[in-house]
Amino acid sequence: RLTTRLAPRSLGRAFTTYESLPEEHQMIYDMCRNFADSELSPNAAEWDKKHSYPADAVRQMGELGLMGISVEEKWGGAGLDYLAYAIAMEEVSRGCASTGVIMSVQNSLYGGPVDKFGNDEQKEKYLTPFTTGEKIGCFGLSEPGNGSDAGAASTTATKKGDDYVLNGTKAWITNAHDASTAIVFATTDKNKKHKGISAFIVDTDSPGFSLGEKEDKLGIRASSTGNLIMEDVVVPASNLLGEEGMGFKIAMMTLDAGRIGIAGQALGIATASIDCAVKYALERKAFGQPISKLQSIQNKISAMSVARDSARLLTWRAAERKDKGLPYTKEAAMAKLAASEAATMCSHQAIQVLGGMGYVTDMPAERHYRDARITEIYEG
Repeated sequence: RLTTRLAPRSLGRAFTTYESLPEEHQMIYDMCRNFADSELSPNAAEWDKKHSYPADAVRQMGELGLMGISVEEKWGGAGLDYLAYAIAMEEVSRGCASTGVIMSVQNSLYGGPVDKFGNDEQKEKYLTPFTTGEKIGCFGLSEPGNGSDAGAASTTATKKGDDYVLNGTKAWITNAHDASTAIVFATTDKNKKHKGISAFIVDTDSPGFSLGEKEDKLGIRASSTGNLIMEDVVVPASNLLGEEGMGFKIAMMTLDAGRIGIAGQALGIATASIDCAVKYALERKAFGQPISKLQSIQNKISAMSVARDSARLLTWRAAERKDKGLPYTKEAAMAKLAASEAATMCSHQAIQVLGGMGYVTDMPAERHYRDARITEIYEG
């Protein structure tokens, strides 16, 4: 299991290769790589085909410390840095991008705001059980009509005595059908616009809380996505996260960190695509030799590697800036942009290298392409 004793924060230098990482971070890389190879890659295609939630894998990730990587050990987390998180996200997503996004939401979008803005009572109830993978959380920001305009939330929270009453619908929520708790953003004062939005911790088994149909998606199909529907859901005032009016700030800060996680997911998809293309190119023969000897194939694979490695450096830079307490909003956005575009390009080119075999489910190339597309869409 990951702990701070294995991976203290290393803030004095920038890292550019796995070999240059501190020994402790290399151990994290090796652990996650072995887990991905033994538990995720062999099952990813079946989970994708059946839209099956990888419950056993999620529990194992909890046991390994991967479901609360940056959470303090006192709350059940590993207490590690975001560089460790980025490394882990890439390797887990290389094995299964769906499992990667489940891990990302749990760490960044759900665990992140509870860890940063929650009080001790909230952390004990809504953070510790989630770091083990025993429970799953989700992040309710997007709505059917507002897209990425978080300040236009139409979901309302009306104060009534010691409670708030929530009404509204959240859309495109990852982990919706598997989560026991949601972070929900709702308007508490319409006159203040984005400064009138607050964040709440909402139990999904609350009366009046329901789910829409599970979306039938192009990719990341082993993770659930759907609407959160709230009709007069009563939430105790003790479940207000932070203070009234802090919701927009909480959401923006959470998404900054979340983009590092999605960049890691995209890197994992890109790496899996490269691995698939290289393996096939070495085995497939044409004109009396492996197609890896053909310059056109070599050009594709080299371009894929350049895109992936460049995006990885941007991702590590963003993570290191966050770990040092430096502003990282721009760097996280750059990393997420570069990594998501690299994932799409690499998965596309992998199909081109495989030709007809890249278009059928016998090979993972088509799944990597389907999974890659979402990384350019969600989390901004």
